[in-house]
Amino acid sequence: MNLRCILLPAFLGLLPWTVGGAPTGELLLNPEFTASADGRLADGWHDGSTALPRAADFAIAAEGPDGRPLQRVALGPLQGGLFRLVQTIAPPAPGLYRTRVRLRVSAPAQVELVLRTRAQPWTSYGSVREDPPAGEWCEVVGYARVPVLRNALDFVILVHDPGTVWLASASLQAVEEGRLPLPEQARVERVLGPSLPPVDEAQVVAETDARIQASRTAPLTVNVVNAAGRPVAGAVVRVEHLRHLFWFGAGFDWGLLPQSNETGTDRLDREAFLRLFNAATVRIYAEDYEPRPGVYRDDACLQAISWLAARGLRVRGHPLYWNAASPRWLQAAAPSSDQVRIWMDRLLAHASSTILPRMDDVDVFNEVVAWDRISSAMTPVLAGGQKTAVIAGYLRRFKGLNPHVGAVVNDNDSTPEYYHLLRNLIDAGAPLDAIGLQSHMQNGTWSVAHLWNVLNRLGLLGRPVLFTELSVVSGAPRAFNWRPANPPWETTPAGEAVQADYLDRFYRLVYSHPAAGGIIYWDYSDRRAWLGCPVGLLRKDGTPKPAYWRLDRLINQVWRTNGEYQADAKGRVVVPNAYEGEYRITANGVEQRGEHGASRPLEAVVRVTP
Repeated sequence: MNLRCILLPAFLGLLPWTVGGAPTGELLLNPEFTASADGRLADGWHDGSTALPRAADFAIAAEGPDGRPLQRVALGPLQGGLFRLVQTIAPPAPGLYRTRVRLRVSAPAQVELVLRTRAQPWTSYGSVREDPPAGEWCEVVGYARVPVLRNALDFVILVHDPGTVWLASASLQAVEEGRLPLPEQARVERVLGPSLPPVDEAQVVAETDARIQASRTAPLTVNVVNAAGRPVAGAVVRVEHLRHLFWFGAGFDWGLLPQSNETGTDRLDREAFLRLFNAATVRIYAEDYEPRPGVYRDDACLQAISWLAARGLRVRGHPLYWNAASPRWLQAAAPSSDQVRIWMDRLLAHASSTILPRMDDVDVFNEVVAWDRISSAMTPVLAGGQKTAVIAGYLRRFKGLNPHVGAVVNDNDSTPEYYHLLRNLIDAGAPLDAIGLQSHMQNGTWSVAHLWNVLNRLGLLGRPVLFTELSVVSGAPRAFNWRPANPPWETTPAGEAVQADYLDRFYRLVYSHPAAGGIIYWDYSDRRAWLGCPVGLLRKDGTPKPAYWRLDRLINQVWRTNGEYQADAKGRVVVPNAYEGEYRITANGVEQRGEHGASRPLEAVVRVTP
């Protein structure tokens, strides 16, 4: 929750711990880290870290607040890796659980508690993140809602920063939500978000096609009449699905633009891109868009936007404001927050006079949940409890200058913390048109339960959820540490089969959920994929992977409605389950176009001459 070392409210002093011993009803073995066979790692616990540049240094040391033994962990530079101290527990009974750890850190760090499934794709039943300052004993308290389970779970303590961590105790206990003090009930809601119905993964998957029919189709009606308005019986009507309303897109690659020296692979990439997608994200990172003060790369952006629009693709802009991509010259100037705001105002004003009005929607802010964890000149702008007010103010200004462009907040955080931030923005009257959610899966794919819970939770906000950055690996699994892949990470036939199966299910599940508005695949080709990860739908030579053809079948065949029909005696054609989209309808050489949606079915009237 990034609560900056809350020293916990008084009600948490009521936690049922026995004096000088283990807590009552405790599910963890060795919860105070006192027992150890080797003096390094506490019994019952194991190191579940991934991609650390060097192993953590463990010790059981008498350095606790009262001189008692504790678990000490010394972490060097993590370089994208994650330290995880893990204990595996038997399947607990369904219900609400309180997680807790008492610790001290040598340097400011982010600590996270998670209760989750053991194997990938991981399902988290509750997580909490806090930022304890250096040198103080703090308690991090979280919660988890556990459904009926058959398999063991992992209780995980994650540390995201280097330094020494002293762990004095940990706890996992069942609690009765209705009997908690009201302040703690409120904290449960902040940590876990609104209460959601349990997810039966098998049932959710089995009902996918039925949900698609219910949420993405509706009867499409065509009335063929003559000049006098009388029905034309027996008229032949052609119905053509031109474009989906749902966004099936990808990140734009500048290599898509025709070049005089282009290769055969360039052409293959372009043909595959245009065949599959109806939307594209044009990257407008400020560090590239404004490389020098007042110098903007509008021409290149406008060239990409025009090329995409001419081919019928919707255009997204990503992102306007992101503190991890602020211009280098701005960083070097070490500006005050007021000076940064002046720059942000100028950037918005300029872009609103050039590129933004040509776009369909824009990620106005990117990755704001963890904004404060990035060292940037822009970071203080949202500090001091003013995050909601500042973002809401800029969203209003954005819509005032670009009334026909969708305003989006985008994040890689799929926890309830993102839900609460968005809830606060909406309650503050911010003009939020859509919710952007990243889903990069280099470190493991999302489970059905996690995906469904995220959609159900964000769907409560009443805004379409757009999966803005989807990545699924087609290579052999490996620990991913957010650095360029070394050695190179190559696609494999086995990995491609797994990717195809997963993406087929992911797209069908998302398309079936009424809260979803689209999916943007981030790197459609392995050629220039982020950090060299084999996440593309195309190989480096431009040939499609199996996932490409699976998605092509869904997008261009299964979820389209095309055909010829004969009008009845009343001059009418009714297509009972026509998929949402933009349509061209032709009768007796007369053409009409219209938009057909599940909530606003198309009823077209085509006037023909004899």
